[in-house]
Amino acid sequence: MYNTVPPFNNRVLKQAKDHVQSNSPKSEWTVLTFDWDAESTLDHLKSPSVHHGDARFTWKAPSNQSSHGEEFIALGKHQALKATGERRFQDLAQAERTLREKTDFMDFRDNQQTSIPYIIGGAAFHQFNIDPTWSAFGSSQFILPQLVVGKDRKEQGYLRFILPSKDAITWLENARTVQNTQNDAFLRAELAQLLKTESSVSTGTHNSSSPWNNGVSIRHRLKQAASQQKNVWISRFEKAIEVIQQSSITKVVLARQVKVDGVTTDERAHLKRALQEKYQNCIHFCVEPTESASFFGATPERLLRLQGRDLHIDALAGSRSRGRTSTEDEKLSNDLLLADKDAKEHDIVKRQILEVLEPFSKQLRYPSAPLLKKLPNVQHLHTPIEAELEHSTSVFDLIEQLHPTPAVGGYPKQEALGVIEQMEPQNRGWYAGIVGWVSEQGDADIAVSIRSASHMKDTLTLYAGCGLVEGSIPEQEWDETYVKLAPFFEAAEDVAHV
Repeated sequence: MYNTVPPFNNRVLKQAKDHVQSNSPKSEWTVLTFDWDAESTLDHLKSPSVHHGDARFTWKAPSNQSSHGEEFIALGKHQALKATGERRFQDLAQAERTLREKTDFMDFRDNQQTSIPYIIGGAAFHQFNIDPTWSAFGSSQFILPQLVVGKDRKEQGYLRFILPSKDAITWLENARTVQNTQNDAFLRAELAQLLKTESSVSTGTHNSSSPWNNGVSIRHRLKQAASQQKNVWISRFEKAIEVIQQSSITKVVLARQVKVDGVTTDERAHLKRALQEKYQNCIHFCVEPTESASFFGATPERLLRLQGRDLHIDALAGSRSRGRTSTEDEKLSNDLLLADKDAKEHDIVKRQILEVLEPFSKQLRYPSAPLLKKLPNVQHLHTPIEAELEHSTSVFDLIEQLHPTPAVGGYPKQEALGVIEQMEPQNRGWYAGIVGWVSEQGDADIAVSIRSASHMKDTLTLYAGCGLVEGSIPEQEWDETYVKLAPFFEAAEDVAHV
């Protein structure tokens, strides 16, 4: 149940309390949202010295011509929506509808038009996530947090408390006892108390040095690990290309992993900060179901952005490295735009997305030829696709149809997945899966979780994939995975070790 209410004042608080009280038999949760100067709170929560106990999710999207990029941090976990297997996204859609029906939303913001997160999470690449390393994440998991602090796409700050409805009645009564001029102080006190509670249940895994690094820089160790098993992977690429040549499969994406041990939580925090500074035109995310389990990245690829019936999707496939000079960079760009192999790879991704969207859509809009999306280390062929949907549709129903796109899986989907399961030696976990948020109105922003890393206990794992089609050259595909790992090498450049 969603209610827009006038700005925060004593009369409105009484109305809100009466509303929650009257709905308490059927409402399990109450979400209270306020205008907030979020900048300083976000800066505080980003500090490595701020621990959390239950769960933490961070998100920062880049700005574009029409809006600022959203940024938020969510803390705590009231409830987790989990699902696995072939029906996982259908099950999540049903679980989200049930949760929304049991939740009251009270919005005290001056501008209540922009949608903001109420559940956050993601899903693994494969429908069955059987690797115990990812047990804290599961096959798919979206959580109802305790707190969300952020800035919306109009750069307006907000503070969102999620409470059990029985506690919300007392919370609103306490708020009424405070004079209007002290509303800010009351919210600050409630925020401080929640953060204190989160900190008190910290698992204590925060550390600043590790006995395993032996004085060798994390950058050196990552680059060294990334250079190993080249011949093994080139052989795998050759076998996949042979399969493509001898079957109806037109594309397969194979991904490799780079692991180093002895990486501390301080180093992880540094990597996240450095990635955000260097790759500002990417979506930055970090999912931490516990302090000792983290999955983070800087992805250039949005699976979908849903606002009402308006849908935006990125088709991203085909790549080249960036040049060291403007002349070299232009040459590489032209080579990418004219290359038959990359055009074929990109067209497979674009066509599959359009095939999925056509039955749902009144109108589809996209450029006739791919554009270039340039990142500091790599450039991609990029087709932005806009769709106007026929009917309001659950974001999870759309995800079920789209994931995985040929950009991270292959085509045809099921046949390509069979090759991946046979040839990749390790489970992908949430790499090349999805990550994002959903609002109470059904709006959503969901990214493809590539250019990412996991940090489980003290093991850091980087992931990078390459799209194989007929005509792919295995040596070049190996080089492409190395280029895609480069953001983490750069981010690790000045991490200090004991």
